Amino acid sequence: MEQEVFLKKFSWDGEEGREELLIRAMLYANPLEIAPLFRKEELRRVFLNNLHRFRGKDRSFWKVVLDVSEEELKRYSEKNFRENSIFIPY
Repeated sequence: MEQEVFLKKFSWDGEEGREELLIRAMLYANPLEIAPLFRKEELRRVFLNNLHRFRGKDRSFWKVVLDVSEEELKRYSEKNFRENSIFIPY
């Protein structure tokens, strides 16, 4: 299956941005479908630049699969505004 055809499945709201669709695929698709279609480097870059989108088991899973070290995860987390901001609800 071609990358664009695969990603189109995650455009349920008309979104066309490749990175957004790839994030959705990483969160909702079967990882065995993603692995043969995308290079590890691309998945790693998207994961690290969008850490705030990955929570709990998703973050742990992709961290292991993409060989991301604790130090690297911490470094990217510190750079990410959304990851470090705490908003107090009213």
